[in-house]
Amino acid sequence: MSVSVGLNCPSCGGAIQISEGDNVINCQYCDSLLWVEGDAGVITVAYKNLQDRDGVLRATEQWWRKGLKAMDLKKKGRLMECYPIYLPFWSTTTRVAGWVCGYEERHYTDKHGNTHTERIPKEEMVLRDYQYTNIACDPGDLGIKYLRNNAGEVSFIDFESIPTFESTTSKDEAVELSKQRAMSDARDDARVPHVTFEKITVIPKRLSMIYYPVWVVRYAYGERMYMATVDGVTGNVLSGRAPGDPLYQSLAVTGGTSIGGLIGAAGLAFGIGADDPTIAIGGLVIGAVILGFTYMFFRHGSEIIDGDFDDKKLGNPLKGFKIAGTKWRFN
Repeated sequence: MSVSVGLNCPSCGGAIQISEGDNVINCQYCDSLLWVEGDAGVITVAYKNLQDRDGVLRATEQWWRKGLKAMDLKKKGRLMECYPIYLPFWSTTTRVAGWVCGYEERHYTDKHGNTHTERIPKEEMVLRDYQYTNIACDPGDLGIKYLRNNAGEVSFIDFESIPTFESTTSKDEAVELSKQRAMSDARDDARVPHVTFEKITVIPKRLSMIYYPVWVVRYAYGERMYMATVDGVTGNVLSGRAPGDPLYQSLAVTGGTSIGGLIGAAGLAFGIGADDPTIAIGGLVIGAVILGFTYMFFRHGSEIIDGDFDDKKLGNPLKGFKIAGTKWRFN
């Protein structure tokens, strides 16, 4: 993605076009090699908010109707707030190069019925760029940690009218996190089950700050408060909390306990009849697993959660945020 950042070549005065996150470029007019830095050495871009309030509310109502949410949510849900904000995200590109050596084990049975294990040597070259995004401030209870979309119309015009949250993490932290994730992903991609030697180099290539528009919708259902967030570029729901439907919970308890109990009893009966304890144990285990899933859904089915939430605690969606350039706080 090439964007104009309002810079001119110091050699010829021509307008500079750069790709998001690039540091070294050649002037297209005089071919001078230039080093480009943004704020603290980081290129900063912002995507234009393309959604309006009505579109965001329609997207939220469509999300209400999906899944196991309360069937009367659209009728009884009461809108409390709906507003856009800009959230900062680090965008990194990290190159991993090197070798991973080791072996995998293969098991086979010979004609005499003996089982043998063979070690197959493996040597895999790793050469790949990994791209990551990570929110650059405390997300509170918004349930957003990563960008789902990394494209849009670059514009800073909405900064005058939309609250913009400042970054609370450093570029060094972002680079270090991307290096750790790239190293881990490179090992997984090499697919060497048993590693005996590795020589991997991790090289940070690009780093940029992206300010992304997100709409926050807060609504009430009964006596409880819930929230949802909507992507300001694509219009898709990113995260949210919604009330579950008691009918689904009741059906899950009734069906789950019945099926789990029947499978457990059937496994026990067949196992005793066939004098095979493995059948009995297998039936009991499967029945217990079904009962466990039933209990978990009964316990947590009263609230349906989508997004990057660490827990199920409902709190202030904007807790810990500070608006850049102002004294406003949401604590």
